[in-house]
Amino acid sequence: MRRLRLRSVLARQWITFGVTLFAGFAAMALLLLFLLEDQFIDRRLRDVGQTVVEGAVHLPTGFTRYGSQDAPPAVLAAFQAHRPGAIRELRLPDGPYVHVLAGRDQGGRDFLLVYDVTDQLYVNAALRTGWPWLLAIAALLTLAAWVLAHRFVGTLARRADALVHALGEPGDTTSLRQLARDEPIEEFALLAHRSADAWDARLTALERERETLAFLGHELRTPLQSARTSLDALQEDRHDGAAWMRLRRAHQRLVRASQAILWLERDSVRSSAPPTPADTLLAALDEEFAPLAHSRRQALHANAPPGLCWPWPAEVIETIAANLLMNAIQHGGPGIIEVNADSDGLSVVNPYAEDSRTAGFGLGLELVSRLVQRFGGSLSHNHRPDAVEVQVKFRR
Repeated sequence: MRRLRLRSVLARQWITFGVTLFAGFAAMALLLLFLLEDQFIDRRLRDVGQTVVEGAVHLPTGFTRYGSQDAPPAVLAAFQAHRPGAIRELRLPDGPYVHVLAGRDQGGRDFLLVYDVTDQLYVNAALRTGWPWLLAIAALLTLAAWVLAHRFVGTLARRADALVHALGEPGDTTSLRQLARDEPIEEFALLAHRSADAWDARLTALERERETLAFLGHELRTPLQSARTSLDALQEDRHDGAAWMRLRRAHQRLVRASQAILWLERDSVRSSAPPTPADTLLAALDEEFAPLAHSRRQALHANAPPGLCWPWPAEVIETIAANLLMNAIQHGGPGIIEVNADSDGLSVVNPYAEDSRTAGFGLGLELVSRLVQRFGGSLSHNHRPDAVEVQVKFRR
């Protein structure tokens, strides 16, 4: 399929529109001239016909009076069922073009008044002599339409070319949004905005994919290494309780990482799972992370009202809480790590670590943020003078 440039298409449309408009106005002008010419002839015919009714004997040049039966056959054929005052125009077989008026004189006798207007058709005569000028005007108009079309459409085509080139620049949405702000044509501005939004969405998706890979590399490397070390220790001593606990923690961390990825990749977050008991979940996490916290001179304090249940699936809340605790232990300083639960969500408070560069939390917090957003909740930070607090609000 042969493709045309926007400038050529719009220019042709403008030229066609201009020529068509001129042809339409020319046809209207000609029709108006013919109507006016007929009106003048008919008015002259009626004035002379009135003098005939009043008994005039001499008629002006070009007028002929006939009785109702002695008129030429062509005239009689046109007035077979005539009534006084009717006017017909026709061309006679021998060539003259006439207007005919049917009338009745004061004696009650019908007559036909024939007016030969062959020499008074000024519009036809003007057309016969002026059609070359009309063609010249039409050609000049076409040329003017071509020049104006290319001038007006050229600006539009340049804006379209600029927009197409801007759309072809990958990854730079700043210039695209600036172009949208400066663009005076609303449709082009909207197209630029939509394209910038599409680029941002694509870049966001790529960034999320990069973060997912970074999370996997970070979250899976440590538990896999811990599991390998623990298995080596258990192979030497099957009764090594510390190695068994490390292997169990590594296994739990791998499970949570896989659950987090699965939940993030799902199309829908709807779940028919029952509510999650807060005290049971926090007690299990306390038992799991207490030895690791103790090795870093930390202690876990979990506060959950009896009977409190959260609306999200247990594996999601467990993944969120476990990541917050792991980050608090790994990136926090010595002291008490508080976990407070209420009907709206939970909060984790851990002291600063003197050598921490992550203000109390690390990469696992990114995973928590994405999971919370996936389920429609909210996550907030509160930096105290000596501690960091992270609050997670659940959406019911």
